Amino acid sequence: MRIDQHEYSRADVLRRVGSLAQVGGVQLMAYEEGHARGTRALEFRTGTGFRFVVEPDRGFDIGFAEFGGTGLCWLPSKGLAGPWYYEGDLDGHAWLRVGLGGLFNTAGLVSIGTPQTVPAEQFGFTQRLAAPYGTHDRIAVTPASTFAHGQDWEDERCRLWARGTVRQEIAYGEHLVLERRYETEIGSSSVHIHDRVTNEGWFETPHQLLYHFNLGFPLLGDGAEVVAAHGTPQDLSFSTADAGADAVAAHWRSVTDPVAGFTHEGYIVPMVADAHGYAAVALVNRRLRPDIGGLGVYLRYDARALPVYVAWRMMREGLYAIGFEPTTTPFGATRDLIAEGFPLMMAPGEHREYEMEFGMLVGAEAIDAFIAGLPNARGRE
Repeated sequence: MRIDQHEYSRADVLRRVGSLAQVGGVQLMAYEEGHARGTRALEFRTGTGFRFVVEPDRGFDIGFAEFGGTGLCWLPSKGLAGPWYYEGDLDGHAWLRVGLGGLFNTAGLVSIGTPQTVPAEQFGFTQRLAAPYGTHDRIAVTPASTFAHGQDWEDERCRLWARGTVRQEIAYGEHLVLERRYETEIGSSSVHIHDRVTNEGWFETPHQLLYHFNLGFPLLGDGAEVVAAHGTPQDLSFSTADAGADAVAAHWRSVTDPVAGFTHEGYIVPMVADAHGYAAVALVNRRLRPDIGGLGVYLRYDARALPVYVAWRMMREGLYAIGFEPTTTPFGATRDLIAEGFPLMMAPGEHREYEMEFGMLVGAEAIDAFIAGLPNARGRE
């Protein structure tokens, strides 16, 4: 394994430590202050400077993340609040008050995007023939029913892992189950995420899923940019940009300093997958860590399961973030998406699987290698 730029065998490491925690590991903790008080956290440290915190009480998503002391994500001023502060669907936007923030939020499992009313006739309850779902639904503010974590040696490698089960269910409605596994290892600067969503109910149920990555300062700053192999982006209706296709093609990837009065921008970007069906996108900042030529993060995901990519560009003061958002479908009413041919409905017992990897690009050589490895496509930058 690689520790502080040197290679060590398992025996060499164990000879030098009283506990492997000197190098890295995963441990269960709990927050004691503010809106996060009482929520649990699984802290991963890989020994490379890559550290991230899994939140069992918040959809089993990743909260804070950093590399070598450099923060990677946007955090709300109240911190990552416990799910008991979620206000249901009183105004349809409670997710914005409690759910948003941290490295990523899972959106779904029934609906994504703006608030909507979803047909529910198939569940056979005459008092609930349709049901309201708020912004990005509620899985991100649902605690895991069960979870476990650990570290295991496999020959010379020490794997760090966590797995959890999060249920979204209601009597006379959906019963969808998210099973998630994180895996990394000592000496790594990336984490692999595997999700499996199963319909454990007895009726057909609509299912949508979106991963809402929230990248922030200091990684995000003037001079940073998004790189990917992509086609022509579509400017969504809620975008503040008023430009032609060529301008949009460059605009969605750009980063500025915070802008007073900025609203929000969103784009659907056709991503080009590699020969294995995986697409990749990165945020790189060559002005950060100038001694090594920059720092960046990448997301590589299975585009066969997540065929739509939404780019969120938020240059507002205070809410200053770039969003990576691979998803099963574009935003829209479930009934309309089904009519358009999107396979939202899941049969009883059916499951769907999602794979992705999030990791670091440390230095100019790693950044350049990522860009060189992107599939050839119009718009590759």
